[in-house]
Amino acid sequence: MDPNYTYSQIIILLTDGLNTQNRWYTSQSSIDARQATTCSNIKAASITLYTIQVNTDGDPTSTLLQNCASSSDKFFLLTSASEIVTTFNQIGTNLSRLYVAK
Repeated sequence: MDPNYTYSQIIILLTDGLNTQNRWYTSQSSIDARQATTCSNIKAASITLYTIQVNTDGDPTSTLLQNCASSSDKFFLLTSASEIVTTFNQIGTNLSRLYVAK
């Protein structure tokens, strides 16, 4: 990165919110703990984190994803896959409102 430029680092995490298996664990609580640590580290590094839960089966809203987002307005709960494009457009619009000022 150019040291003469101020960057905004953004991560968008899109998931169904169900931490059922990864390459290390099959225990949801272990996966949740690992994800919570990752989210904390991302936020501590001043990276903006958007989280999107695509919930088409009526599962509970993920408290973990809500807490992972940098702020409450950066968490999105979708109940239809067709909402993904709209949500990414909304995030893109929010990001395009950023400007450089002296």
